[in-house]
Amino acid sequence: MKNLREEYNQISDNFWELIDWQEEQGELYQAHYKKTYESGVLDTKTKRLMAMGAAIVMGCKGCILGQTQKAIDAGATRSEIMETCSVMLSLGGTMAGSQISIVMELLKEMGMIDADKK
Repeated sequence: MKNLREEYNQISDNFWELIDWQEEQGELYQAHYKKTYESGVLDTKTKRLMAMGAAIVMGCKGCILGQTQKAIDAGATRSEIMETCSVMLSLGGTMAGSQISIVMELLKEMGMIDADKK
């Protein structure tokens, strides 16, 4: 059984392979994607937390995993991730809550949450 990071890597690899296959259209998408997450009025970390929240509400597992990891890479703390999850729970109810469990499991795998703690 794959862990969530391995699962995300497979999803990401397949996604970017599709983008590469699209040649010019894929290049345009990649430029847009890169520009979207650069610091501007909002910093990259905030943008990634926003994207993570949207992914939770939309229920996209690959996006949840990727945006959570990228938020952490951009400096997001466990507390910032958990607070973002709380906001999404208030918006999306139990359906968002089931998606938040993906974030929780990823944080456990990364040692950011004690897996044995209840």
